[in-house]
Amino acid sequence: MTRRLLLLLAGTLAAKAAVLARLGGHPLLQPYGDIDGGVYARLAARIAHGDVLLRGEGAEPYFVSPLYAYFLAMTGPSFPVARVVQILLGTAAVALVFLTARRLFGDRAALPAGALFALSGVVTFHEVVILQSALDPFLTALALFLLAKAVKRDGDEEKISLKVKREEKIPSKVNGAVGFGRWLVMGSAFGLLALNRPNALLCVAAVALALALAPLAPRRRAEANGPSYPFKEDLLRRVGIAAAFVGGAAVVIAPVTLRNLLVSGEPVLISSHGGLNFLVGNGPGASGVYRTIPGITPDIGGQARDARNVAETAEGRPLSSREVSEFFAKKAWSWIRESPGAAASLFLRKIRLSLSGDEAPLNFSFPWYREKSVVLKLLCVGPGLLVPLAGAGFVLAFFASAGAERRALLVFSTFVPAYVVAVAAFFVATRYRLPLLAALAPLGGAAVARLPEARRAKDGRIGLAAAAAAVLAAISLWPTGLYDGGADEDMQLVLWEIEQGDAGAMRRAEAVAPGHPEPAVFWFRVGRSFETAGKRDEAIAALERARAIDASRAGVATFLSSLLEKRGVARTTSGDAAGGRADLEEAVRVDAANAAARLNLAVACAMAGETDRARALAGEALALQPGYEKAEALLKALR
Repeated sequence: MTRRLLLLLAGTLAAKAAVLARLGGHPLLQPYGDIDGGVYARLAARIAHGDVLLRGEGAEPYFVSPLYAYFLAMTGPSFPVARVVQILLGTAAVALVFLTARRLFGDRAALPAGALFALSGVVTFHEVVILQSALDPFLTALALFLLAKAVKRDGDEEKISLKVKREEKIPSKVNGAVGFGRWLVMGSAFGLLALNRPNALLCVAAVALALALAPLAPRRRAEANGPSYPFKEDLLRRVGIAAAFVGGAAVVIAPVTLRNLLVSGEPVLISSHGGLNFLVGNGPGASGVYRTIPGITPDIGGQARDARNVAETAEGRPLSSREVSEFFAKKAWSWIRESPGAAASLFLRKIRLSLSGDEAPLNFSFPWYREKSVVLKLLCVGPGLLVPLAGAGFVLAFFASAGAERRALLVFSTFVPAYVVAVAAFFVATRYRLPLLAALAPLGGAAVARLPEARRAKDGRIGLAAAAAAVLAAISLWPTGLYDGGADEDMQLVLWEIEQGDAGAMRRAEAVAPGHPEPAVFWFRVGRSFETAGKRDEAIAALERARAIDASRAGVATFLSSLLEKRGVARTTSGDAAGGRADLEEAVRVDAANAAARLNLAVACAMAGETDRARALAGEALALQPGYEKAEALLKALR
């Protein structure tokens, strides 16, 4: 068995290293700007330079889950080093899944479980990205391994205790030493997962409840000529175990809560963006995946800046970080109360999306990058296979076990529905589902291991397993119509080429634009990148395309008018009065609210001897922008 594990880990590491070599240097996978990776990179740099509590630039609670920022800081921060450490942790996660399945379901389940997880391409892809989801597979696999080890050992100790009591005819009493230490350690692992994925706190609560309640069933009846287990003492013992588990999680989370309190005076548990994310996933216009909230830039940096502005403007007063989060959460809850049917339907849709084999991109499109790597294409396991296979594995394992083994299975399996609900409570994204895959893989291994036994038994359990797999396959494989984000990756590559000065970028943009679901947005972004690159003519051409497609698209007319005005002034100054005049006329026509364009056109008219029109345009500019000194000066001169 050890040899099989080592071979599996060697193959896993080789595959992950190949993906890293292929994609690690991809320009679109570098942390930059205000997307999640760029924000984490800046936070890590501050930590590495001594601002350990991140007190600088505003004393506020953590807006993002903080663990990954400290992980990056410990690696230098060096992105190549971080990526290598991430794939090493990912390889360790495969070992943990292997050992978890072995502990719960026996040797025959271990290799299939580890192989299923190793072949999950979406997991390997996220381990080469600078993003907090890179740690999720390892943290989840570690927490679940410790959970499986603890509940299985507890069951083994119970069997030994009952055997001793039966042989010695000792009256029923609970085992002396409960071994609370392992439950504290296991809770600490769940706490680490919550620091990286805060919605996993729901899993902490669910597992704690399962630890307290799961043993209350079949052990109650006394055995013939044997000891019984007193209800009260057993209940107290199990409540103690659950408390130790929660205590372990609390010990790990407490320093983050304390930091938030010390730095900002607000007792924010982990991070403060939960309310905004709740509104993203719930409310009018919510579809179950990420959507833009009006007034808030659709990236993590923009959310951190804009969420407070939107909330404080609406409330008309300064707000604390908790109040900002509560502002958005209240809007979502208000919609849920007013539209309970729509809210329930949306929640069920998010449950389905959580289990679906379709991808819901956020920042990165896994299907797009999969096409760039032969190895990722070979790593073909995903939710579409794992969900139905895990369902069959649970059924087969449940009917093949009893007593302590069944209780161990139930406690372990609690993580799956709890995490699905934790994701569906907000919104679904591909990277948010990685912890779910780590939990499904051991159950998938159980399906492979228990299938031959179930076929030989011919007692109906294989029919139940097949039915469970069929239902879950219908959920996971039925097309959802989700947009896979590939066209956005094509757009981002074009924008990068523009900003790098690629002479063929416009031709590539023309080739890519027809495949984008929002071509007006595509050309607007292209125009903005050309302007950033200092290519104003190309920027104007791109913005004119965007306006021709959708004249009402917010920001297009304003930006285009501003660029036309600047080019008109530059042409006029360089001696091309006719070209400059044409640009200024177009700038005024495109955006009637552009006061500067009207004033510059007034100057051009005055230079051409058109005094009456110049006076009228200057007056219009002054009306648009009261107190406009240049317009007042021109009117005075024209009089």
